[in-house]
Amino acid sequence: MSNASKRIQEMQTYYHHRAAEYDVSMGYDQPEGVAQLADVIERLRQLVAGKRVLEIACGPGFWTEQIYDCTHSVLATDYNSSTLDQAALKQLPPDKVQYQQADAYQLANLPCDFEVVLAVDWLAHVPMSRMRDFLCGLHQHVHGQVVFCDQLPGAQSWTGQYDAEGNHLQSRYLKDDATYTVIKHFFSDADISAIFSEFQVNVAIDRYPDARRMVLSYALTP
Repeated sequence: MSNASKRIQEMQTYYHHRAAEYDVSMGYDQPEGVAQLADVIERLRQLVAGKRVLEIACGPGFWTEQIYDCTHSVLATDYNSSTLDQAALKQLPPDKVQYQQADAYQLANLPCDFEVVLAVDWLAHVPMSRMRDFLCGLHQHVHGQVVFCDQLPGAQSWTGQYDAEGNHLQSRYLKDDATYTVIKHFFSDADISAIFSEFQVNVAIDRYPDARRMVLSYALTP
């Protein structure tokens, strides 16, 4: 197994065990925490409005819940059944939201007619050695817009730890004191340019410093 595959497997295990506490740990259960994300949520809603949306790595469904009502429909996917179980507890209407277990690196079994692909807090976890293949696979399923939302770094975000392929690493801890190492990129404009240059797309970057978020979006032309 390659180092990138080991990193991916460890992150999948981490998020499996974090599923039940994820929303609380992110402050998504607190009105003030959600209010701080209002501008980010509004931007995502603008980008997905009226569209058939494929959501990658939906986790426990916080972001699905914020955007589903303005879409045509959402297929929310995640690798872990534990996170999908948590998402289902939000009881979003099945005529608008469907859930499906899917590996973001192996999307071949999904439909190919989506108008928007959305992934929140996902691109920052993709190993650099898998980035191109992930994006190529993703692009097969959308005829329209690709939207990524990820975090901007805070005071404690940078660890100074990198692996051999240049992935920035963070240590994460759960309530049972288990420790996991995850990839967590914080993309500069130069990073974004390098990642997407071969795809010949114009990436729009919206930053929301107060919410510590950035939204990347671009259109795929036929």
